[in-house]
Amino acid sequence: MPLMRPPAWLPPTLIATTGLSLAYWLWAHTGEILLDFGNELYVAWQLSQGKTLYRDIAYLFGPLSPTINATVMRLFGPGLTTILIANFIILILTTALLYRLLGIMASSLAATTATIFFLCIFALSAPTRLTNYNFLTPYAHPITHGFLLCLAAFWCVDWFYRRGSIRAVIAGGLFTGLAFLTKPEIFLGCALAYVLGLIAAIWLTRRKRIARTVAAAVAASLLPPLAAFGFFASKMPIRTAIGGVLSGWQFVSNTYVLSTPFYKGSFGADEPATNFLRMLQCAGIYAAAASALTLLALIAGRLLGRWRWAPFAAALAIAAAACCSLLQIGNRFDSFWSHAGHGLPVFAVFAVIATARRLAKARADLKIARQALLQWTLAILSLAFLVKIPLYARLYQYGFVLAAPCGMLAVIALIDWLPNRIGRKSASPAIIQLGAIGFLAAFILHNLAVTQQVLRQRTLPIPLALGGAAWTRPDNSASVSAIRWLAGAPAASTAAVIPDAAGINYAAGRSSSVPYNELHPMGLNLYGQSTVTAAFDSHPPDFILIMDFPETALGARAFGRDYGLQLSNWIARHYRPIVIFSGGNHPIDVWLRLPSQPASTGAQANRILPMTRFGAGGLR
Repeated sequence: MPLMRPPAWLPPTLIATTGLSLAYWLWAHTGEILLDFGNELYVAWQLSQGKTLYRDIAYLFGPLSPTINATVMRLFGPGLTTILIANFIILILTTALLYRLLGIMASSLAATTATIFFLCIFALSAPTRLTNYNFLTPYAHPITHGFLLCLAAFWCVDWFYRRGSIRAVIAGGLFTGLAFLTKPEIFLGCALAYVLGLIAAIWLTRRKRIARTVAAAVAASLLPPLAAFGFFASKMPIRTAIGGVLSGWQFVSNTYVLSTPFYKGSFGADEPATNFLRMLQCAGIYAAAASALTLLALIAGRLLGRWRWAPFAAALAIAAAACCSLLQIGNRFDSFWSHAGHGLPVFAVFAVIATARRLAKARADLKIARQALLQWTLAILSLAFLVKIPLYARLYQYGFVLAAPCGMLAVIALIDWLPNRIGRKSASPAIIQLGAIGFLAAFILHNLAVTQQVLRQRTLPIPLALGGAAWTRPDNSASVSAIRWLAGAPAASTAAVIPDAAGINYAAGRSSSVPYNELHPMGLNLYGQSTVTAAFDSHPPDFILIMDFPETALGARAFGRDYGLQLSNWIARHYRPIVIFSGGNHPIDVWLRLPSQPASTGAQANRILPMTRFGAGGLR
């Protein structure tokens, strides 16, 4: 007996309640102000103050997201709350569109469960020490904005299938073109899913004028990049404008970036054989769990089928047992949860094949055509997104977006595909459905428990000069002290924070006079150290804050030791240290521009002269 269909109002209510509760729980307690998310805030704030992207301030990704965030700050103020609200609105739109699409391709139960799973595991959680991987405080807004654009292009495929409207094709092309201005992995997934989905829709409906349809899609997708190029070309040299529109793509061909321990680990290329075997093992575990539920469903269907509610009661017991068992296994084996997503690429390949077969049959059975089309498109998007993390797929870090489509497709497979298939064999679909919900509940409960542990560590408030509230870990106390100190510096003074903590600028409300704010080994390699040093020499900031931050993930130790030596030597010649903040794990040295150097803003920075040292216990 399958589970009963819930009232129409219940699924949206459950989804809204889950989203609002999680957002309230995380509000202002996630997001690394001192790292990636802080850099996002700083770039948007600087643009809202009149600077031009790529000319006055550098950015490693496409121009769409910083432009959106800058516009929001310009309209509603630069405080942190402004961006949090904007990001929550983006999440609301994403969730609503996602639920709408899932509701077409799956049952109400599957769509609701998948959407709640998305909110709890991917969109609104913080299971890692760096809390930059959720939709409220993303490490890079292009990845969350881009995901919404992918879903919008996805929806246009359905619109075209239903109406055959050229407007749907143009709209989908525009969304895909806008995705080009976010991140490469987002655009590639969006373009592949949209184009193949569009081709499948044309094939299913036997529409004519294929050339016209494809031409409209391609032309529309070119408009956003060309418009962006035209805008930037009017503000800066052509070469700089081209580089700005193509920002993000520089990573693809840069051998240094791809060879760093961080990126090799992210791809799974650091231990390819081990990771490949682990991927197969995890896929085997998925298959074993599905087989166990199938076997129980067959047994229950034959032994308990004569009693109407007996299979349902058995299903509830199995769901509880599945949840408790998975939690026990996860508690016993520390690596279980971190490796749980490794098998997703195998499942994505299976899903593409399975949905392609269903799509082939759908041409003769139009009742399932629309559903098959959307399932196929989601399967393509799932596999395309996992290309960046093929041998090390995970539900956290990059996976909070890249693994989300595949994760939701897996939920649909467990709650719809498998029960529907075995339901024809006198089995009990409820056994599989509730058993699967038990497994998913274990993932959610574990994720919430880890997130709670992470949030409890963030007990140190960060003073924000531009408004709002934020928290961090006590081991960042040096950065918090530096923020307070910098906020009290002369109002017109400028400061550069090295290597990669422009969030200190944002928190203190102090701009930098140089465009470069990500000067870790990768940033220096991409920008060119001579170019960066020349920018400092042309527009020296009044203060330079140097954080002692280990860069082993990017193949170096620390700035001024084994990388950034040219810039470090320039600083030593033109600045002198005046303050040291040594509390926490990452000490910060403050350097003052020497009087012989021209001021970048005319600030009275040289009034602060004596050498001062601050520690965890204050001035010393």
